[in-house]
Amino acid sequence: MFSINKNSYLHNYFENMNPRLINRCVDKAREFSNIDEHDLDPPANRLTSEQPNIPVKNVDVTRRSLGFGRKAMPKLRRELHNKDQDVVIAAIETICDLVHDPERGYEAVNLKIIDRMVNLMSHESEVIRERTSRTLAVLAELAAGREAIVTNKSLLANIAACAEDTWAEIRIQVAALLEMIARFWKAADDLVQFGFIQILLSNLLTEDSEIQIMHLETLRSLMYETTGKIIAIESDGFNIFLKLLDEDNTQIISGALACLALLTSTCVGEKLAREAKLLRILNMFLHDERPEVYTNAASVIMFCTLKTQGKLDAYKVKNLPKRLIHLSRNKLNPSTQIFAIKALSNICEHPKIRTEVQRKYFEQIKNIQVGDDPCIKSYKNQLLTVIGWVASSST
Repeated sequence: MFSINKNSYLHNYFENMNPRLINRCVDKAREFSNIDEHDLDPPANRLTSEQPNIPVKNVDVTRRSLGFGRKAMPKLRRELHNKDQDVVIAAIETICDLVHDPERGYEAVNLKIIDRMVNLMSHESEVIRERTSRTLAVLAELAAGREAIVTNKSLLANIAACAEDTWAEIRIQVAALLEMIARFWKAADDLVQFGFIQILLSNLLTEDSEIQIMHLETLRSLMYETTGKIIAIESDGFNIFLKLLDEDNTQIISGALACLALLTSTCVGEKLAREAKLLRILNMFLHDERPEVYTNAASVIMFCTLKTQGKLDAYKVKNLPKRLIHLSRNKLNPSTQIFAIKALSNICEHPKIRTEVQRKYFEQIKNIQVGDDPCIKSYKNQLLTVIGWVASSST
C-alpha cells in the first residue's frame, strides 16, 4: 500500500492542488499503465518526515542510533568515541535530533557532551565534522550551550579551523554556529578575544554568498562594542565591506552597509569614509528601490555626516537632501524614517543646504507623519529646530 504523499516533493510546491491528482499526472507522464488504487482511496498519512537531512556524502540517512528515556544521552555519549565511524555518525545524528527539545539540550550540556565533541570537530571524516558542527549550532541556541562552547578554548580552535575547511558543507554549518553564538553579547566578547573577527574577514570575500550573509550577520554582532570595531578596522574590514557593495545579492549589500554603519560610528571609520568618498557611493544606494538597501544606506550617511567635513562633502552630493526628505516621509518603515531624519538634521547644519531645504521642502518636512513613536517625534522636532536657524540668523 502506497501513501498518498508518495510525490511529496511536488506536493510541497502545489499545496492547493489535490495530491491524488498530482499522483495520477505523474503516473501518466511516466506512462504507467496501472494507476495506483490508493490514489483514489488514500490510506493514512505517513508518521515520519518525508524530507530527510542529507549529510555530506555516502551516509545512510535511515540509520539512527536508538536511545530512549533516561539512558539515551549517556548511551549516545559513549558511542561518540566508538571505533566504528558509522556508529559515531549515527550517534551524532540522534543527539542532533534530540537536543532540539530544550530539556534534552540542557541534559546534553550537563553531561558535557559538548566537551566530548572537541575532537570530533577535528576528525578526519568530513561527515563527522559537518554533523558535529550542526549539532553544536542547535546546542548554541541555549544559554548554557553557548557558555559551554566559548569557555572551551580547544573547541574554539577547532571551530576556527573548520571555518576554513575545504568542504563548503562544513563551512556553512560553522557559519551558522558562529552566528548563533554571537547573538549573545557575553559569548560575542569571547569570540572577539579569540580572534574570530580577523578569521571571518580574511575569508569573507572568497566565500559563497550564503556563507557571506551569515558571516556579515556574525560580524555585526561582534562589532557592537568599540574593541570589535577597532579590530575590524585594523584588519582592513572597511575596504572589505566596501568591496562587497559591488555584489548583486540584496542581503550581502544590506549586510555590508550595516557593518559600515558600525565602523563609521568611530572617528577612524569616519575618516576612512571621507577618504574613500563614501557619500557618493551611499547616495547611489540611497536611491535604490530595495528597502533593506536604502535603509542601511541612510544609517551610514547618518554617521558620515556628524562632523563638519562630512556636512561639507554632503553639499557636493547631488539630490541628497531631496531623497532623504522623501524617505523621512515613509511612515510604514520607522527605521528608515529615523535614519533619514537624523541624516537630514546633520546635513542641514550646513548653511547652504539648510537654506535650500527651508525654501523648497519646509512644508513637506512639517507634514511628516510620525505616528505615536516619541523618538521619531523628538527627531522631527530637532530637524525643524535646525531648519529654523535660517529665520533666526537672518533677523
